This record gives sequence, C-alpha cells and structure tokens, in this order.
Amino acid sequence: MSRPDPTRSTALLIGTATHSQQALDDLPAVRANVTEMARLLTTGPVDLVSVERCTQLLDLSHPGEAGVTIAERCGEAEDLLLVYYAGHGLLDDNGELFLALSGTNPRPDWLKYTAIPFSWIRDAMRDSPARTRVLILDCCFAGRALNTMSAADVENGLADRSEIQGTFTLTATSDNVVAIAPVGAEHTAFTGELLSLLRHGPPVRDGHPDGEDLTLSAVYRHLAVTLPSQGLPRPRQRNTDLAADLVLRPALATAAAPVAEDQPAKEPPVATPAVGLPTSAETRPVIDTLSRPQRLFHPLHRELLRAHWRRLTQAAGVEAVWLVLLLGWFVVSKFVPDQVGWVDGNLMLTFMELGAAAIVTALAATAAGDVRDGFPGVARIKWGLAIVTWGLVVVILLVTVIVWVLTPIFGDEMIIAVPFSACVLAWFAWWLGSRRVNMWWRTPVALATTVGVLLYANPGPAEEGTLWWQLLESHTLGLLWTVTGILVIGFLVVSQLEDVVTGHLALARRPLVVALSRQGIGIQTSTHNRFIAWHHLDRIFVAGNVLVIAFKRDYPEVEKPREFTYSTQLGGFPVADLRHFPHSRAEILHALSHFAGATLHGVTPPGPNEDRLPTRADGRPALRYSDRWSSQ
Repeated sequence: MSRPDPTRSTALLIGTATHSQQALDDLPAVRANVTEMARLLTTGPVDLVSVERCTQLLDLSHPGEAGVTIAERCGEAEDLLLVYYAGHGLLDDNGELFLALSGTNPRPDWLKYTAIPFSWIRDAMRDSPARTRVLILDCCFAGRALNTMSAADVENGLADRSEIQGTFTLTATSDNVVAIAPVGAEHTAFTGELLSLLRHGPPVRDGHPDGEDLTLSAVYRHLAVTLPSQGLPRPRQRNTDLAADLVLRPALATAAAPVAEDQPAKEPPVATPAVGLPTSAETRPVIDTLSRPQRLFHPLHRELLRAHWRRLTQAAGVEAVWLVLLLGWFVVSKFVPDQVGWVDGNLMLTFMELGAAAIVTALAATAAGDVRDGFPGVARIKWGLAIVTWGLVVVILLVTVIVWVLTPIFGDEMIIAVPFSACVLAWFAWWLGSRRVNMWWRTPVALATTVGVLLYANPGPAEEGTLWWQLLESHTLGLLWTVTGILVIGFLVVSQLEDVVTGHLALARRPLVVALSRQGIGIQTSTHNRFIAWHHLDRIFVAGNVLVIAFKRDYPEVEKPREFTYSTQLGGFPVADLRHFPHSRAEILHALSHFAGATLHGVTPPGPNEDRLPTRADGRPALRYSDRWSSQ
C-alpha cells in the first residue's frame, strides 16, 4: 500500500464536451467530469496531486494542442502520473483507438489528422519516469487501450499484460462496447460512480473492510459490481507491477456509517467522518474573494518589499560608515599633529583613504549579486563609484606616461594640451553615447577623466615623482574618494528610499478585489467593476505569479477589459499578482480550481528568481515597484 507525494505527482485531465461535427453528439457532462475530478484529486481526503500539477484540457480543437502538453506532463511526473480522458472514443479502419476533440472529423480516414491517437498517450506514459502510472478512459471502445492484441489473444487470457508496464489501466467499457452518458445527468455513468467513490468512499455492503485504505483494485471491484447491476457496461482493468495497490483514499477517510437493511441498493450512504480526522483533511475552506490590503505598511506589503528594505538598510549602513570616515578625516587633519609614533596624522589619514578604497572595491564586488537579484540600477551605482574611484588613478597614470613620452618630441609648451584633449574626448564620447547607444558607464568615465586631468594639472610641474608625491602628501586623492563615496552612496540611499516609498504607496493606493463564483470572475479596481462569465473565457491560467485571462475568439473586442493591458508574451490579460493577496499560493490555486474548473488551463510555477521580483504588464520582471503593471 502506498500514497504518492502530491508535490512530485502529476494529473492530466482531458475532456471534450462540445463538437463542431454534427456526427458527434455533445457531452455536457464531460465538463463536470473534468472539473469535479480535478477538485477531488487536489483536495482532501484524496489529495493525490497539488493544484499546480493538475492540468485540465477541455474542448481542444486540434490534436497538436494536446500532444506537447501530454508529453510534458508525463515527463515531469516523478511519483504518480494520472491521465484521464472523457469523451468520444473512435476507431479507424485498422481498429486503432482515437480520442475525439472538438474539431474531430469522425470519418475513419480523418481521425489521424483531427483526433488524439491513443498511441500518443501510451508512448508518453511508457516513457514517463513516474513510479506509478494510472490511466482512466471514459469513452466508447476504451477497452482497446488495454492492449493491441487480437480478439483471440484476449480470449486466451493474454490481455492481462498491459502494454504500459507499471501501470493501472481502468476503462469504462471493453473494446467493442459503447460508453453511456445519461441525458440530463450531471456526470457520465462511469465517471459519476467513480467520483462518488472518491467523494464518499465505498459502502459497507461492498465488503470493503472498515478502516482499510481505498485502493485502485478496490475501486475496480466496486465499479465492476455496481455498474452492471444498473444495466451499464462492465468496466475493464489491467494492472502490472502492483500498481493496483495505490491508495486513493486513506483509511480514516474511508470509514463509513453502517447501512440500514432497508436502504436501497442504488443509494450509497453518506460516509461519516472518522473520529480523530482533522477537519482540514475533510474539507479545505474555499476562498471566494481575493482582496489586496489597503493599509500603507501592511505586513504583506513589508514582506513583498523585503528585498528593497534590506538593500535600503545596507546602503544606509554604508553611508553611515562613510560619514564616520569623513568626520574622522577632519578630526585627524585638524587636531592630530604630524609626528613620528603611533599617533601620526598622515598615517591615520592614509589608513582612512585605504579604507575608503576597500569599501568601494567591496561594493563593486556585490554588484553582480544585485544584477542577479533583479536590481541592475543598484549595481550600476556601485560600479559607477568604483569607476570614478579607480578611474582617477588610471587617468593620472595614463596622462603622466603620455606626457613623459611625448615631452622630448613636442616640448613642454605643447604637452599641456594632452590632458585637456583627453578631457574633451571623454565628454564628446559621453555626448555621442547618449545619442547613439545606452552606455550607462559613460558618465562615471567622463567624470573620472575630467577630475583626473584637473588633479594632474593642479599640483604643478609633471616631473617624475612630483605629481604623486604632492597628491599623497596633501591627501587630496583620499579626500576626493571619501567625498565622492558620500555623494554616490547618498544618492543610492535616496534612490532606494524612493523605491520603497513608491512601492508601499502603489500597493496601498491601488485597490483590487477578485471575486470568484460558479458563474464567473468579478474584478474590481479603483475605476472599474467588471464581471466575466466563465463561458466567455477561453481559459484562465497562472503564469508564475501572474493570474491571466484569455477570451474566446468570438468574444467582442470592445467588451474586453480596457483597464488591463494585453500581454503578447503571456497570451492574455494579466489580472492580478498572486503575491499581493494575504493568502497562500496553494489556497488561491485551490479556489481557482474549485470555481473555474476546466476553464483553469495550466499553472506555471514561479522561476527561481521570480518570487523576488515585481511583475510588469508584459509579464517581464520590473526593475522598480513603481514600474510594475499593478501600480498603473
């Protein structure tokens, strides 16, 4: 007996309720099949897969839309892989099984172009790394999925060997029987009985021992007795490698109340919750309203801006260190005499200059992490400070060398033009860069060049050693490093403070309420209050942290929400950032799955860095909170 890990398991639920071809009847119950199956699989007491790993494909028009998804979902399953299909099953001239889609042409020679070949599912499940694989088919001729052997082989008992090793295959019918979908019923006959088992557990009259787990084999035994007794086709099953021992419903959830002798056979009793079973395991509360908090410094907002607050604190700490350096500079230069010994003003000033240079270098080393975390503006400020600090040294060295080389050739009178020519060229490059390409580093380079030239020209003649001696003796270079550091890091503090403040304002001043119901989704912003019925949506999905809606092709363009920006990258209208609601991701996905049902097509988990970054209207990470789409 085994229970799968929901976070490592995958469920793929495929259903076709409507058909464009008149030869195929619509099956309205299929939509309810897929929706309820997803709800039961992702909630207690069944809870086989997590919501984000349960994919629902409803009313696809072309097999190409399903092929890639089938392969991807089967390939990502590690523990349990469950594939379910409800709809019409069709056979081609060779007796091969095909699963109908909305645009399927039922002519046998057209099936391979307009329907899903069962071989796709068979091969994808066979190649899946999942430890346990379960295939459930509720369609006509579903028994063909059990094997592709001849009828004689089936009669000889060889059909017990499934084509997909390590798989439990459960079908609504045998290979030559039509499945039943009662007119007006909420579910098809086979799936309806299966859902009742998952919801309430088997009745005691089945002989299922009280207090034991509900396994796949027990499910089949119940269906094989109950369905034929109601005049319905007898289901079929194949099992390999003990896959039938998979526990669908734990023992505590299976315990049922005694059945009265006069109770009708067709009415299974409602299971009584077992003693000691947590309420959360029985029914998880479903959220129907998602509202963004409006308090300015709400704990959720502080959590969303945690990385920004951390960088602001770090920048303020570095600024405080630099202020201490500047204060120490003036104290030492004014009150500490230049004398030999451990109290030496020049020596202390030199140590502070080296400290400023070390801090600059350390900040530049942390800039790569800022880029990786989505803060390139912070990185550029740190790199710009390093360019100015060390650029001064480089410029003075270069000008000194050039003058030293060219003096014998052109004389002292012409050499004075060299540093000033370098300054003119630097600012010309800055101007050209601002017009041609976005070279952010042009400003610190031009600044370092200009200040370096002024330092070179100010001390006096450029004899060998004179310039550096004067700069070191007067500590001019160290003072410039310290003052520049205070100004640049101060700008960084102001910039990050502005980002934090605008982020809190954007979160608190932009009301957003998302109301969910069985009929549709309501979206209320500061300027609009809109309700969209589920049947108007082609799908609703979650891409990373963004909730996105996509309308059907025939939906009027003028009726689409103007308050939201269409994202070509996402393929829909971003509605909300899941992180902006005071609910866990699992609770929100559970609510979407409960109310949207099969309209919820796909849940993409956040990327490795996406949780730390705000989101823009086009789905890409925003550099600042004031730049994200939800603040518009």
